[in-house]
Amino acid sequence: MDLKQLETFITVVEWDSFSEAAKRLYLTQPTISTHIKQIENELNTKLLKRTTKKLELTKEGREFYTYAKSISRIMQSIEDSFSKKNITTFNIGASSVPATYILPSLLAKYHKSHIQTLINIIQSDSMTTIDGVLDGSINLGIVGMTTMDKDLKFEKILSDRLVVVTPYNDYYKALKKNNIKINSILKEPIIFREQGSGTLKESMKMIDALGISKNSLNLIATANSTETLKQCIRSGLGISIMSKLSVEEEINNNELIAFKIDDFESVRHFYLVYRANTVLSEPVMDFVKFTKRCLNQN
Repeated sequence: MDLKQLETFITVVEWDSFSEAAKRLYLTQPTISTHIKQIENELNTKLLKRTTKKLELTKEGREFYTYAKSISRIMQSIEDSFSKKNITTFNIGASSVPATYILPSLLAKYHKSHIQTLINIIQSDSMTTIDGVLDGSINLGIVGMTTMDKDLKFEKILSDRLVVVTPYNDYYKALKKNNIKINSILKEPIIFREQGSGTLKESMKMIDALGISKNSLNLIATANSTETLKQCIRSGLGISIMSKLSVEEEINNNELIAFKIDDFESVRHFYLVYRANTVLSEPVMDFVKFTKRCLNQN
């Protein structure tokens, strides 16, 4: 098999589509199918289950994908090291809060001294970002949670606080003025972030620490976007638990109200995450050092 066939296989898997892979690689669908078939014939095993409705990796396909990605990363490293190109690129994955409220200003500062570096930002939730670092599709992540996976290294770069966020109206302004207990506010209709979100994980820890039963919460919606969540709160749909960093502008502009969580150590942390046992490319390592220096973390 050759590198073009490996690239075809990786693209089919990551876009979950033969037709999309054909578009991305500027090939015909028959050519894509031929590349996959040639790999399967050479390995004498089935890598993909194809039906009219979906595409699914076999057990052997998942294993082969890991090898293919490793080879792809090696080839990329070789190109980065020996290519005469001036532009270097890498992928940063980030969960919602870091992608929106940390990365923009960080990248603006970074770009001033690294104009030949192209960074692709891939926004998702924390767990999906971590999975991307594990499978090699993301070089570096910034997330709001950690895992116990020994193949990953997490480095704390920034701390924030959780706050209970409510609409800015007379009802909640009165509650704020009267220093109402957080337990009482959490009886209001509530909107949470989606499963896999670092904010949701930390919110659940807080609720447990406050002795509140999850079944007693009046959950009315979930949102996979911080901005969507803020718009829902503004419209009066409900309240939520959010990173203070994500709502500071709205609080200062009297668009939302934030309640401190006094009965709980509501500090949450954001982390750089990358493969522990992999030599990072020079641009990625440079960005790691820049980020820690810029955010005053050692």
